[in-house]
Amino acid sequence: MINQKWLCTFMDLVETGHFTKTANNLYMTQPGVSQHIKKLEIQLKTQLLHRYDKQFELTRAGQLLHQYGLASFKLNKQLKSQINFDDPYTGLCSIACSGAIAIDLYPDFIDYQALHKGLKVELEAAPNQSIIKGVLENTVHIGIINQQVQHPQLALQKLGNEPLLLILPATYATKTLDFDSLNELGFINHPDGFEFVDKVMNANQFSGYMGSDSLTISGYVNQLSQILLPVAKGIGYTVLPERAVKQFNHPEALHIPVLSQVVNDPLYIITKRHSALALRYQWFIDKMQQRLC
Repeated sequence: MINQKWLCTFMDLVETGHFTKTANNLYMTQPGVSQHIKKLEIQLKTQLLHRYDKQFELTRAGQLLHQYGLASFKLNKQLKSQINFDDPYTGLCSIACSGAIAIDLYPDFIDYQALHKGLKVELEAAPNQSIIKGVLENTVHIGIINQQVQHPQLALQKLGNEPLLLILPATYATKTLDFDSLNELGFINHPDGFEFVDKVMNANQFSGYMGSDSLTISGYVNQLSQILLPVAKGIGYTVLPERAVKQFNHPEALHIPVLSQVVNDPLYIITKRHSALALRYQWFIDKMQQRLC
C-alpha cells in the first residue's frame, strides 16, 4: 500500500510545481519534501520526476501516480460525505418477526417503500431462535420476539403484550375441555407451537399435561396462513396469538374457549446492543410501536 503521507507530499508538489512552496504548505523542510519523494520512488521502484534547473517534469510513472492520487482523494472525499450523511430513505432494511406480525406489518412497510424507492425492505417470518441468531450474525438488524433474552450483545425493548388463544374446531364448542379430550383431538404443531401450548397449558393447569412429550401430534404446518385450516376441518387444535386468529378467513369454523387464565405473550424489539441502527430504521420502529403496543 502506498504511504499516504508521502503521497500527499507528492500531490502537493505536483500542484505547486515547487519544492519550497510544498515545504511551506506542509510545514516541512525542503529536504523533507525531497526525502518523501525519494521514499516513494524506492517503494514503487521507479523514478517519478525528471529534475532540471530547479524544476521538474513528471515521468510516465509520476503521471500515473498523480492520476491515482486524484482518484484516491476523490474516493476519500466521497466516503467522508457518505459517512457523515445518513439518508433515511435509502438502503436495506432487514427485519424479522413472527408470521402473524409480518402479515400485520407488511402492507404498511410496502406502502412506505413505494414512496421511497431507495429503500429495500426485507421482512422475514421466522421463529424466535432464528431471529435471535440473525441479529447476532448481522443478517437481521431488527427483530420482534416474544421472549426475554439475556445476552451481552443484544438489546431488548418492550413493545407490549399479545394474548395467546387455545383454538379448537367449532364442533368442540359444547364438548368438555380437558387435556384428555384435547389429546384425543390432537395438536397441530407449528414453529412456535410447543412454546405457545406450554404457556397456555401450564397457566391453566391442565391435568395430565407433562410437557410437549405428552402431546398427541396431529400435524405440523410451517406456513402461518395454513395453520388454522386443519383446525377448521376438525383435524386438531392449536395455540396461536390473537392476531393470527383475526387474520383467518373462516372464523365461524373455529371455537375459542374462555380460559380461567389469560396468557399474554410479551413482545420485544431485539437489536444488536453495540451497533447503531441507520436512520432509515426509525420509521419502521415507530410503526412497530404504533401497531403493536
